[in-house]
Amino acid sequence: MSAQGASPVLVGRERETARLTGALARCAGGEHATVLIGGEAGIGKSRLVTEITGSAEAADARVLVGGCVDLGGAALPFVPFVAAFRGLTADPDFAEAVPAPVRAELAPLLPGDTGGEPRHTGDDARARLFEGALTLLARLAAIRPLVLVVEDAHWADRSSRDLLQFLVRNQRAIPGSLLVVTHRSDELGRAHPLRPLLAELGRVPWVERIELARLTRREVVHQIRAILDAEPAPELVGAVHERSEGNPLFVEAVLEAGDGPLPSSLDDLLLARVDRLTAHFPGAAPIVRAASAAVGTVDHELLVSVAGTAPGEAVSAAVDAGVLVVDGDGYAFRHALIRDAVYRTLLPGERIALHARYADAIRAGATGGHWTEELAHHLYAARKSGEALHAAWEAASAARRSLAYAEQLRLLSRVLDLWDRVPDAADRVGTGRFTVLERATEAANRAGDPAEGDRLATTALAELDPAADRVRTALLLELRGRMRGQLGRPDALEDRRRAVEIVPAGHPARGFLLNALAAALMEVPREDEARRYAQQGLAAAHEAGDDPSEASALVTLAVLDARDGDLDTQLPRLAKARAIAENVGAPRERLRALHSESTLLHAFGRLGEAVSVARSGLAIARDAGLARSYGAAHAVDLIAALISAGRWDEALESGDHALELAPPAGFSAHVLCLKGFIALRRGDLRLPGGVLARVRELPGTDIRFPSDPLLLPRLEIELRLAQCRAGEAATVLDGALAAGFLDASSRFTWPLLVAGSRVARALGDDALRSRLRARADLVRTAGPVQAAHSRTFDAEIAREDVAAWESATEAWRELGQPWERAETAMGAAEATIAAGDRASASAHLGRVIDLASSLGATPLRERAADLARRARITPGERAPRAGRHGLTPRELEILHLVADGLGNADIGERLFISAKTASVHVSNILGKLAVANRVEAAAQARRLGLLT
Repeated sequence: MSAQGASPVLVGRERETARLTGALARCAGGEHATVLIGGEAGIGKSRLVTEITGSAEAADARVLVGGCVDLGGAALPFVPFVAAFRGLTADPDFAEAVPAPVRAELAPLLPGDTGGEPRHTGDDARARLFEGALTLLARLAAIRPLVLVVEDAHWADRSSRDLLQFLVRNQRAIPGSLLVVTHRSDELGRAHPLRPLLAELGRVPWVERIELARLTRREVVHQIRAILDAEPAPELVGAVHERSEGNPLFVEAVLEAGDGPLPSSLDDLLLARVDRLTAHFPGAAPIVRAASAAVGTVDHELLVSVAGTAPGEAVSAAVDAGVLVVDGDGYAFRHALIRDAVYRTLLPGERIALHARYADAIRAGATGGHWTEELAHHLYAARKSGEALHAAWEAASAARRSLAYAEQLRLLSRVLDLWDRVPDAADRVGTGRFTVLERATEAANRAGDPAEGDRLATTALAELDPAADRVRTALLLELRGRMRGQLGRPDALEDRRRAVEIVPAGHPARGFLLNALAAALMEVPREDEARRYAQQGLAAAHEAGDDPSEASALVTLAVLDARDGDLDTQLPRLAKARAIAENVGAPRERLRALHSESTLLHAFGRLGEAVSVARSGLAIARDAGLARSYGAAHAVDLIAALISAGRWDEALESGDHALELAPPAGFSAHVLCLKGFIALRRGDLRLPGGVLARVRELPGTDIRFPSDPLLLPRLEIELRLAQCRAGEAATVLDGALAAGFLDASSRFTWPLLVAGSRVARALGDDALRSRLRARADLVRTAGPVQAAHSRTFDAEIAREDVAAWESATEAWRELGQPWERAETAMGAAEATIAAGDRASASAHLGRVIDLASSLGATPLRERAADLARRARITPGERAPRAGRHGLTPRELEILHLVADGLGNADIGERLFISAKTASVHVSNILGKLAVANRVEAAAQARRLGLLT
């Protein structure tokens, strides 16, 4: 008995179908979900997806499906998204939902794009593209439920993986959406690039993973029965189950073998259907063999042209036989395993000839878009080195226009690989090998591969005569220095110094190079040298009319001078830098100025202003499509300022919102650590321990964070002290001291020294105390916050000096930083008890309990209460709460926005929290004001004078 075709019903996937149906139902209800479906080849992933997408379409959901393509290690950039978005531009919903600026950002993802220059091409262009894709999906999902399917993610290119991660991590911004991703589990070796992505996505709360298992014997019986439409004989079931091992595709293949002997290999098994087709219809053989050399789905006309046969019956026969399936305007193999098996039957000469015919046909009838990459692939496979070199060069340019920098780098590497095999290579691409190396270096930098960029830049510099082309040499040295800095190499600064030395005086690039060196020196820090170069850079940029570099120089000088304690004079300088950047449309320089202003305001204890400026930076980053990248620094600024101000719940809300945007790894680590400090101070020792482990798992992060290089060791020291593991805390402290981080900035050094002094106290280690005292004597103190830390350190070292503790407590009171005030008040209480001053101790303990209670800092509150009991002291009366009608400061802030008529989504956007969090706050406000709705809340607020 033989059979042909797939089972008309889905067998053995009831549980998986139920999970997907549940996710789809939640999507229809306005929630969001992602499902990752894994399994070996042939296990039925695509069949399961077909079932759920059919159900979705029946429920009036919009379904977008795109698949990744196997190019033998190469890949087409963004191909699953280009495929999924095919046809959207003709959809009336698209034009209505997506404004023109967003459509312009989306050009690399929209089919039919001719490869014209994108609206933005700088370092921030990919961030804008990703934000545009998120906006597109969110607006489509607002019209009706949305299902986006990415199939065969094991073949995804780097750019597609990056975009997929971004969309999943930010899916809260797409209510009413379901993302489904399939991949072959058996393809994922240890080094496969999809493995870390799947692990990362698996931690996202709304992501489910489904792993499809092989069918049981009973399920194989059901499959055979459905295919044959008859009850199978037991011996047939046994033979099929044994040979197929429960793989649904192999069950079909074994059945098709009929009553004859079973094929001896997997390829023979998969090719059985193809052999029967060509035996009955020989004219189908050229079609099937030609299709096996295509890239993914092959257009009808292209396939017929390459196969060299008349269309019609041959193609129809292949489709009717279930070898090929119709996919849009073209054809694909029913399963990639069958395609691979057919391709392996091609003789080397036949493969070369087929790829050559594809290249000829593509050149004759297709232009732009992904045809450029496909042409490069076919010419390379056809071993036409000269033409392949030119095609790879053109494809690299197309990849750059698509902002697919990893793919651009791969294609340029192919150009370099072919260069020596093509005598007239320079004539074919219209430029020399150095230019190829130069562009490859830039691509590596933008693709986030500094190690490869360093190698390419070094090779390029070896081919360049600095005396003949000083400007190109200087720019390439600066780029290499930047990448070496990312790699932590000590010679990074030397490259930037050489760049400044060789660039000609008066050249327009000189201002940029001087400012790049100044900014790098500022971080070391070598501040005098940085100031000198920044001043030269300011003059050079002004002379050349280089406004972005002029703005950058002003920011660097403002930060350097503010570090000497001169903030008020520097704020106008930062405002000037912002204005220059805004006038010339330079968002990075404008955002850098805002970031510097916020951090300086925070460093000088002007917390309300720091919060306001950080929020302004976030808003500008969001409007510029840079919320995930450049906005991450402003999110850190906001969270840190809110923590210092004692607004911990707001800080946690802002931290959650920042992490939803999937910021770069260093900023994710910073936000996680800030959240860890709050948890630790509130008595949760488990969460900061998890944070430390989580941070160390993040790719590309080490102990140096972008905004505070001492944050991670400080968190670990505080955790180990809370766990009564002072010895381990001392080890962490020694590591931080030995690493030279104390040279970074006194702003970060003082908090670490304070933490170190507590380690010395816990251990009773006088030698460590003396060593820290000697270090502290070398650290300058700039501004009132550092002065307060310095006083706290002095008090910790002196231990029972009442005056020192009270001086520190008063400093933190003046700055409005309740946690630090509470900690030093606790030290003052202990010192006054030791001095026998019970009245002062009572006042201090009352203050600690009051402040700790307002922060939710249970361990400190309990410690103060315990000391009061042991000393038989009644804590002083707690100060009356400043809340108005029971509303917290955050709720009062939201009440103002409610009175202005803002909805939850608008409130969330204004305050950089989720709409759900805003809804919770509004519900609390309604309850506290005893009103039924937002209108009544606004009216009641006005009557009570809460809006003044």
